[in-house]
Amino acid sequence: MTIISPKDLGLDGWTWEQVGIYAAGPAVLLSAVTIRPRYWRRYATSDYVTPDVISKGLRMTGRCVAVRDNDNFRFLHRPLWHRLLRFPMPKVLKDQTIHVRLAGIDAPEGSHFGMKMQAGHEESKAWLTSRILTKKVWITPLRRDQYGRLVCTVERRSWGIRRNVSLEMLQSGWATVYTSAGAEYGGNLEAFKAAERKARAAKKGMWAFKAPYVSPAEHKKAFRKS
Repeated sequence: MTIISPKDLGLDGWTWEQVGIYAAGPAVLLSAVTIRPRYWRRYATSDYVTPDVISKGLRMTGRCVAVRDNDNFRFLHRPLWHRLLRFPMPKVLKDQTIHVRLAGIDAPEGSHFGMKMQAGHEESKAWLTSRILTKKVWITPLRRDQYGRLVCTVERRSWGIRRNVSLEMLQSGWATVYTSAGAEYGGNLEAFKAAERKARAAKKGMWAFKAPYVSPAEHKKAFRKS
C-alpha cells in the first residue's frame, strides 16, 4: 500500500494535522453560526439591538467611522465574516451604523440650538477623535437612551491592551462622571470617580482652566432657564 503525504497533494510544508484543521474550518464555522448566532449577526443600527441582546452583555467588534460630539460617535459593526469579506464603507452612515453614547461620562457642551459652547469642548472632541476615529473599537451596549443611542462601554486597543475609553477620558481631564438619571457605568463607577478626582488634583485637561467649573448638566439647565 502506498502512503501519501500532504506534499503529494501539492501542500508542501504542511502536516496532516494542519490539513485536518483547515478542512474542518467550514464545519466549525457553520456550527458556531448555528449554536451562537448572535455572535455572527451584524447589527446595522441600534434598532436591531433588542433589550434581550443588551441583557446578554454582547461585546461587538467594529470601527468608529465618525465622531459626532465629544461623547458620542458612529460605530460600524463588523463581525468576523464582515471583516473577512472586506465589505466597503457604507455611503449612508445613518442607515448602516450604530449611534453610540459613551457610558458614565459627561463632556463639555458644544454650541447647538443657540446654546453657548463650553470651554474645553473642542479639546475634548479632538482628544476623542484622535483615539478612536477610523480605528477598531469594541462596544458593550448597556441601554438605549432617550435619543435612540446605545449607551455603551467602549474599548480601544493601545499597545496591545484594551482600554476603557470613558475611563481614559476622565483620566485625561476631558470629562466628568455622568450623574444624571439613567446613568450607566458598566460596573466602573468607583474607578470613574477615582479617575476624575486624580485628574482634578493634577489639573489635567479642563481642570487647568482658571474660570470656575460649570458641569455640562448645569450648563444645559442654565440655558433652558434663560
